[in-house]
Amino acid sequence: MDGLRTPFILLFLIPIILTPAFAAERYEEQVNHLENTVPITEYRWDRDIIQACIFKENSVPNSYYVWTKLAVQDWRQALREYTGDQDSWNINARFVPTEAQMEREYCDVRIYIYDSYKDFPDYPEQTGAYTSVNYNNGIVKTAYVYLSPTVLHGDGHTDIDLPSYAFRNSAVHEIGHVLGLGHMATSDGYLMSPLFDFWKNDDQLPITMLELRALIQIYGTDGFD
Repeated sequence: MDGLRTPFILLFLIPIILTPAFAAERYEEQVNHLENTVPITEYRWDRDIIQACIFKENSVPNSYYVWTKLAVQDWRQALREYTGDQDSWNINARFVPTEAQMEREYCDVRIYIYDSYKDFPDYPEQTGAYTSVNYNNGIVKTAYVYLSPTVLHGDGHTDIDLPSYAFRNSAVHEIGHVLGLGHMATSDGYLMSPLFDFWKNDDQLPITMLELRALIQIYGTDGFD
């Protein structure tokens, strides 16, 4: 089907143990073992390079762009470190100054950082960060990510200004969806959990071997193509 929005399908993954020849900097060991598999989606990328473009509204501080670009780089470097392949796993991110230019330029992943969730194209249905993926026969055509420093509280009335680590967690989480990861069954506590309780967790959740094993199950060890 074409134009579907991130339908997450749970497949049980066979653990793959890789031993890079250098110390990992962009991922950590899995410490929470209540779940040992990550759901994966029914779509995947099939190209040498994934080009992500990032647009932000002028009212959004530049730091949010930097954190979002780092989220993309974190996944790229974590996959390279985990597999020991420093030449593959090419996903890059660059700044695009206007929404109109975003539509004209070659962008596989289009990331929008809005001042408020009320600017999201799917508001009021969507009031927090989300990802939408267009794909055909299981192969991704374009992915869209929507982020904001401000989200709606669960009470349906109160706006919340996210702590910086919570926004960064959202950015890394959404790029995980872009690459083909679904939501964990546990509501919070994992990077790919559907919720992030930033009142309980006061730091960003890392990429771990749990998520990387799932991506290797999708793509193998030598990149997105």
